[in-house]
Amino acid sequence: MGRKIIAALLLGSALNIPLASAQTEPRPSAFEAQIADTKSAMMSNPGDALKSARKAALIANAMPKTESALAIATSQWLEGEALTRLNKPKQAMPVIASALKTVKRVAPGSKLNADLLKSSSAIAIQTGRVEQALPMLYDAYRIYGELDEKRSQAIILHNIGSIYYEARDYPRVLDYYDQAKSVYADDPALNLSSYNNRGNALRDMGQFGEAEKEYAKALDVAKEMDSPLLQTRILTNLAFAQYAQGDLAKAEKTTLSGLNIAQSGATDWEPFLWGTRAQIALAGNRLSEAENFVGKAFRGVDLQSSTMSYRDYHSTAFQVFSALGRYKEALQHLSAFKRLDDTGRELAASTNSALLAAQFDDANRELEISKLEAKQAQRDLMLAQSQTILRYTSLVLVVAFAVIGALFFAVVSIRRRRKAVSAANAKLSHAARHDLLTGLANRRYFRDLLSDALASAHENSDRCAVMLIDLDRFKTVNDTLGHNIGDQLLCHIAEHLKQAAGDTVHAVRLGGDEFALVIPHIESDREIEELGQKVIEKLCGTHSINGTSVNIGATIGVAVGPQDSDDVQTLTRCADLALYHGKESGRGQCVRYKQFMQIEADERHILENDLRGALENGDLSVAYQSIVDANSEQVIGYEALLRWNHPTRGEISPAVFIPIAEEARLIGNIGNWVLRTACAQAKTWPDHVRLSVNVSALQVEGGGLANSIIGALAASGLSPERLELEVTESVFLDNHEKTDATLENLRSLGINLVLDDFGTGYSSLGYLRRASFSTIKIDRGFVKSATRGSTESLAIIRAIVTMAEELGMKTTAEGIESIREMDVMRDLGCTQLQGYLFSRPTETVSGRVDNRVSVADIVPFSNTELKRQVG
Repeated sequence: MGRKIIAALLLGSALNIPLASAQTEPRPSAFEAQIADTKSAMMSNPGDALKSARKAALIANAMPKTESALAIATSQWLEGEALTRLNKPKQAMPVIASALKTVKRVAPGSKLNADLLKSSSAIAIQTGRVEQALPMLYDAYRIYGELDEKRSQAIILHNIGSIYYEARDYPRVLDYYDQAKSVYADDPALNLSSYNNRGNALRDMGQFGEAEKEYAKALDVAKEMDSPLLQTRILTNLAFAQYAQGDLAKAEKTTLSGLNIAQSGATDWEPFLWGTRAQIALAGNRLSEAENFVGKAFRGVDLQSSTMSYRDYHSTAFQVFSALGRYKEALQHLSAFKRLDDTGRELAASTNSALLAAQFDDANRELEISKLEAKQAQRDLMLAQSQTILRYTSLVLVVAFAVIGALFFAVVSIRRRRKAVSAANAKLSHAARHDLLTGLANRRYFRDLLSDALASAHENSDRCAVMLIDLDRFKTVNDTLGHNIGDQLLCHIAEHLKQAAGDTVHAVRLGGDEFALVIPHIESDREIEELGQKVIEKLCGTHSINGTSVNIGATIGVAVGPQDSDDVQTLTRCADLALYHGKESGRGQCVRYKQFMQIEADERHILENDLRGALENGDLSVAYQSIVDANSEQVIGYEALLRWNHPTRGEISPAVFIPIAEEARLIGNIGNWVLRTACAQAKTWPDHVRLSVNVSALQVEGGGLANSIIGALAASGLSPERLELEVTESVFLDNHEKTDATLENLRSLGINLVLDDFGTGYSSLGYLRRASFSTIKIDRGFVKSATRGSTESLAIIRAIVTMAEELGMKTTAEGIESIREMDVMRDLGCTQLQGYLFSRPTETVSGRVDNRVSVADIVPFSNTELKRQVG
């Protein structure tokens, strides 16, 4: 909500600009009057402003040629601003670009030039091109500085602060608003924007008391400006800060004040005040009031296209309707919340990426400033020389001495300035080739280093090598301890790498948790093995970061040039294949590239390409295998199993293609299709028969699983209580908080969770507590060995069954292929059974499900077993 205030204030303040051409006329011309009307309408009615700007363009086209170019550009600027305010950035883009092109030709370095750069950057930000926006903002800031437009410079700093807000870098948000105030502190609109958005940053940092103080300052300014709209928006923020501190009575009073003001002049903001009242009522456990307020907040709102301002209110509505047992409405609001939350996370991630790519940080700004100061010093020196010559032209003798002295001073000063410029350029060059966080060589410099190493090896008939290093469990550190600890850990790792590399090997950070070593010269393979082992010993294990212990590992892939390849791209690819093989075969090792890895990769690539078209071509299908009650042998559910019938290779095992789908990030689309298909099929079954669907850890971590399930349930009409989702223990290895939240959201919808293959992985009892599973599935390996009399497997199954009974969970034994296995599992206390004994997976299940399995469905294992009627 607060970000809309920024746009409104900054645009309005930016439009109070007299035209250069207007200063030559004693009375406003028709064009100037039209421009004034456009500006005055911009804040209150951008639609009217758009029409007015286009009228101004018609007037400008009729003006003399010497004046029309700048006038047309001015009208285009305002037309683009109006379109931007009407949320039509794609329409505004060519209009602003045309104006900017004209102004760069006829009035470069003018205020209109800077204004257009700022407008163009706003469009770039709205269309997700932050990396293009930052240089434009910097150029605009520079032009405003040359024109001594302090206020406009402050607006630019506000804009940059808003970009960092989108990236959720809140300390920098506060820093930029402080800088803006130090540049220009005499504008009420800017001060209001600063207070409000400092409050937003502090609120999102959890410092609600400090946020309340900033909002109170903003409210005082809004009252002085006599703006009902701004007052209601800030009162909404203020009420949320009070509510977040637990002062519900104070928050309620604030929202009522906001509603009184809104009803007299800012009705568009009423829904958000009602949404805040709903939050307060829910916190006070006043469900009926909360339901009423939610209805008012979302009156006339399309839940499938609601804007980001409604995100938190969707969450409130979901909680209210869930508590009232109205699951259909709860599902709709949860779906909307997930859509907006995913959009916010994607925007933050892309903005962070763009900020990193643009390298618009303090260090680079200082280097740029140093460079500009050096150039400015040279211009100042030339000006001083000219003034000295003019002043003493009448005194020939004095002029002679002055010129000699000036020249001497010039030589000395120029040398000094050249040194300063050279030093600044050297810093810029170093920054372009090195990682800002760790100081190691960056990816760009890595290519140069490896290219030089290969050239030297070729020239001297020598060998070089490259090591790609990937940190294991680093993501967990970031997710659990925060990015600050993560960044410090990366710097710590960089120091270890430099120590291991020594003076002859180049250490590189490629990005994220990926590092590399470029070894220009190697004597033997043993040298590579020893260095790899040394790196693993230094990186793997526990590291202390500011008193916090973090445990990580490392896997290394090595390729040797020119033996494996003589070009940078292919050699790096070879090392990457070796790294992939090392991670797949156990991690924590240094693996040398072998040719079979390329063959395997080519095979995976072929299958991946085929898999991309398999869904569209109808090569994928869903088969269903029955799950029966252990005592009655009645069918109580079916597990949906994905199948791939390749047009030339035939049936391909899921064990082969599922990992490829996960690696290629195809599992999301495929998983969504399985959910929709299986739910539609299950709707035709009797109501007591459940559907069990496997979901990948990547689907859970991806953030869109809840939306997919809600969509599948809504499309099929299947009740959430009839759906079971099977997950393995691997889903808990990374991003604990996000995983827990996703599973809890699913469980709250009434969906049952099943822990698959329990006992084969990490088998932590904490998993069972965290996700409230309804069923535990025992892997077929335990079933087989227990039936053969393995005391260890028997003990494990007994322990799992006992634990499940204590926790109120069911147990399903998988892979039952004989009556002997069925009897053993039943005797051990398993409540559900699944396997070929009861049915093979089949693509069609009759709408009528028999309570008992027929003899024809039993897989013939032996004559003795066939004599017994099962189900």
